Parts: sequence; C-alpha cells; structure tokens
Amino acid sequence: MLAFLRRRWFLAAITLVITFGVIAGHRGPEENLIWLRQWIRPSWLTALVLFLMSLSLNSEHLLSSIRKPAPLFLALVTNIIFLPLLAWALLPLQLTRDFQVGLIIMASVPCTLCGASVWTRRAGGNDGISLMVTMITNGVCFLTIPFWILLITGETKEFERWEMITKLIYAALIPVAIGQVFRLNTRIKNYADRMTSKLGTIALLFVLLMVLLAAVQTGHGIKISVTGISFAAIAVVWISCIVVHITGFYSNMFLGKTFGFHPRDQIASAISGSQKTLPIAIFVATDASMFGNAGLPSAVFPLLMFHTSQFFIDTILADRHREKYNGLDESENSDPEDPTRSACEQ
Repeated sequence: MLAFLRRRWFLAAITLVITFGVIAGHRGPEENLIWLRQWIRPSWLTALVLFLMSLSLNSEHLLSSIRKPAPLFLALVTNIIFLPLLAWALLPLQLTRDFQVGLIIMASVPCTLCGASVWTRRAGGNDGISLMVTMITNGVCFLTIPFWILLITGETKEFERWEMITKLIYAALIPVAIGQVFRLNTRIKNYADRMTSKLGTIALLFVLLMVLLAAVQTGHGIKISVTGISFAAIAVVWISCIVVHITGFYSNMFLGKTFGFHPRDQIASAISGSQKTLPIAIFVATDASMFGNAGLPSAVFPLLMFHTSQFFIDTILADRHREKYNGLDESENSDPEDPTRSACEQ
C-alpha cells in the first residue's frame, strides 16, 4: 500500500482534494469560498506553475520531431482542432450549461506541460514530438482558447475576448517563455535539470491548491444551482470527458499506423494529441469576468474529471504500449517509473 502511494501520490492526492473540496464547498458557507479566492489567485498560481514546469522542460530533443513532421502535425491537429470539435458534438448530451462550457474549456486548452513527455517516455515513445506539441499548443493558447469558446458557446455579449487573450498571455505565454529563456543560461539549466523532481513537486503542490479552489467552487455551485446537478449529469459529462480523451488517443494511433509511423512516433502523437493541461483550464473557468459577473460556478467539474481520468487512463495505455514494443531500443526508453513521481506532470 505504501509503495502504491509513493508511486502514485499525486493521483491519490488530487482525488482526495477534489472530494474534500466539493464536500466543503457544498456544506460550508459562502465566506469560505470568498476567503479562498482572496488567498488563492488562479492567475498567480497558473503563472508560477507554468514557469516551474517550463524551467524543467528540456527542449533539446525538439529537432527530432522537425525532421519527420507528420506525427507532430497529426498531434497538433488533434489537440487544437479535433478534440474541441468532438467536445462540441457531445454538447447536446450534457444536462447543464455549466458542464457544457466546462467540457469545451477542457477540450480547448493546450497540451500538458511536461506531462505528455513523461507519459511518452514511459511508453517508450519519441519525446521530441511531445515536447514540440507542448511548446506550440501552449504558445498559441491565448488565440485558440478564446476562438473555440466564442465559436462554440456563442458568448457574444458576456464573453470578454480581448480580456481573456490578455490574461492568457500574462498567465500562460509569458511564464513559459521566461522559463525557456532562463534555460539559455548554462548554470540555471544545469541547476534546473538537477532539481527537476523537486521543482515538479513544488509545482504539483501549487496545482493541488488550484484544484482545491476549483473543487470548493464546484461544490458551492452545486449548492446554489437553481436546477440542481443530478448524478446523471455528472455521469454524462464524465463519460464525455473519457470519450474525448480516448477518441483522440486511438484516432492518432490508428492514423499513425495507417500512415506508417514508427511505433515510437505513434504513441508520442497519441499521448500529446489527447492530453490537456489543468492549470490553464482552471484559470479560464474560475475567472468569472470572462463569462460575466455571474460566472459558471460548476464549469470546473468537467476539468477535474478530464484531468484525473487522463492520467489514470494514460498510465495503463502507456504501460501496454511499452510491453507490446519492448523490443525497441532500450536506450531510447527512459525510466519507466510512475510519471506522478516526476517533476513534469502538468
């Protein structure tokens, strides 16, 4: 049991935090939510987490994905275009508007920072592809997120497009860019590489704070919801999150085999094309000014479902792929330790 917790401490912690936060938000007074918002600012936490993850993001393998760009292109199309369209197709099934918007937000945000590379390496894949997908999707998210949310939700009156773009530039693009600029200094780069695990642990603790705020807000949203949120609504949106992720994964695997990609490129394209990041998603969903003063208090619930589910699912899929292709060059297959022990999880 202790060995299991050591290997998967983050998955266990995020499950407990979500459960505790939803219960606390549902049963506690509104003052608790106000207090949390005063002390836990999603924009600050998002910028800090992305900076720490970018600082530990080794981009030296990016050239390997440029030499054969087809798997990279497939992953980008899936992550930026296909998953939002798939989520859009599932909107009529959702039983609450908040869950509809939450599903679209989760499908529109970029690939996980480092998480995709960690799972790609676990599966024995080409982490150069996952790194490039991470850099590109996070670099353009201030354009892609507002585009999809505005197009799909039709928030023409309440949605503050330029305000969201500005906030995403400050909270997502600039911290990632600063982290990579710092790595140009040899001393900082070597120090960050030595401290990767510790930097990641610190970043994950901040992520748990963001998840706590999101979970409390979700519980409070369920409490004050006029129509209420049924177990059926929760089940439908959770299944939808899993469908979006798994469809993105297996569509890339199928197309990769069809186009004759190497197995290492297939799994890299599948993982990076289907994974989504939580910090930016929570930042967008919890900023009420982006959706009018009323906000969408329960929109964060699908984000938590998607994020937690993708890590459980991808751990299984990555291990299966590694077992199937364990004849690959072992020098290219990195440490198979559980990715939740790594610094780069988000």
